[in-house]
Amino acid sequence: MNYNDILEFVTANPVCTIATADKNQPHVRAFLTNIIEGKIYFTTSLDKKVGQEIVRNKQSELCYLSPDFSKMLRITTTLDIQDNKNIKQHLIDTREYLKHFSVDDPSFILFTLSNSMARFWKLEDNLKENDLEKIEF
Repeated sequence: MNYNDILEFVTANPVCTIATADKNQPHVRAFLTNIIEGKIYFTTSLDKKVGQEIVRNKQSELCYLSPDFSKMLRITTTLDIQDNKNIKQHLIDTREYLKHFSVDDPSFILFTLSNSMARFWKLEDNLKENDLEKIEF
């Protein structure tokens, strides 16, 4: 398994949950994944609690799941805030729910993953977490 397997799975299953934390309280939300030039990106706003949580604590875990529940992808990562105006503009142009943002809006957050470790998981692997292949990217 390698990074291309991750991109293939994420492309087929673009909605994931992202875990953040506020002090010692974890929070999980669904996010739509954007893959641009082979890299995974997400957007949010500083006007939302999730955006504020990401700024305070960049450590996170993502979970993708196939529709038939036969396969899961978990990614332990650091959320890396980006200020790439070209990517922001592309997302504003292609995602209806982002139309109200501008690339210069300081509350509009673009983030990607860094220092990441991923594992694919099947139901039969339920008690074998430590044996699962790790993909670092």
